[in-house]
Amino acid sequence: MTEPPSAATLLQQGLFHHRQGQLGLAMDRYTDVLRNDPKNADALYYVAVVACQEGQYKQGAELARRAIEIGPPQARVHNLLGQAHDRLGEPLEAVKNYDQAIAIDPNFAEAHGNRAGILTDAGFPDEALKSYDRALALNPNSTVDWVNRGALLLGLGRMPEAIESCDRAIAIDAKSPIAYFGRANALKASKRLEDALAGYDGVIALDAKFAEAHLGRASVLEAMGRVEEARESKEKADAIKAQAQQASALPRESGDLVL
Repeated sequence: MTEPPSAATLLQQGLFHHRQGQLGLAMDRYTDVLRNDPKNADALYYVAVVACQEGQYKQGAELARRAIEIGPPQARVHNLLGQAHDRLGEPLEAVKNYDQAIAIDPNFAEAHGNRAGILTDAGFPDEALKSYDRALALNPNSTVDWVNRGALLLGLGRMPEAIESCDRAIAIDAKSPIAYFGRANALKASKRLEDALAGYDGVIALDAKFAEAHLGRASVLEAMGRVEEARESKEKADAIKAQAQQASALPRESGDLVL
């Protein structure tokens, strides 16, 4: 008889499917591991990741806590738990877990970036900027952190630095709509209206359903005295938002993961 696959083999198979976006197949492998070893911390972590990806943040948090209780200290598990708490609207718990992740692994760039986002929302921009800078020192190729850093600098009125931060994001990912959007916002705040308009048009060329880009375009056109074009852009944004709301109101398809 053929020996059943080991837990390590099943986890590798699960990760392969997970990376391909085949969450159902990944879950089958992870749960096979847990069926034989309910205290396998790695399998619990990966199941928690799937739960969070499916929007089941409360369940993801519970699974992550179980992984923490039974497994060795792992920065990635505390980081995931922090993300779940963030999505659940519990920023203090989120920061605690990001801090724990960093205590375990000071070089965990993602935790520094996630921590910065919470601090920004909480009204601590100087501390948030330090966290973004630390995250980017560790991982200078993070488009998300460069964009978020740019948005923070925009809020602080530091327009040249905000533009530069978005330029760094664009250099990494030339097809990132959010990077061009952040740059256009900073250009608009700098009163560089023609450049800002070109920036919003660039965002829309990449993602025609980017409602906020249409709104940004409308505000620039209005400032330029092009009232009719501004109205058309605003109507386009409103139509996109209405479609999105309608889609979100539809019942979820069967097959959602229930863990």
